[in-house]
Amino acid sequence: MTPSLAIGYLAAIMGTVCWIPQAVQVWRTRDTRSLSLMANLMFLVTVILWLIYGVMILDVPLIVANVVSTTAMITIVAAKLKFK
Repeated sequence: MTPSLAIGYLAAIMGTVCWIPQAVQVWRTRDTRSLSLMANLMFLVTVILWLIYGVMILDVPLIVANVVSTTAMITIVAAKLKFK
């Protein structure tokens, strides 16, 4: 594995893992009052665009990170809409 690929995977892991505790907490507590729907929707669009870009250039760390991030953000946005 090249250093640049290792950095890519590390960035993918760090950028993805940070959203999982938020998604879990939102579904456990059903408390979404402090979450901004607009901010989370914009971030969801952002990770979807990064996912599309990663697929277009065939960048595996980018694809993996953004598949997981998209899933976490969909979970958070769905919770925000469901538990208003």
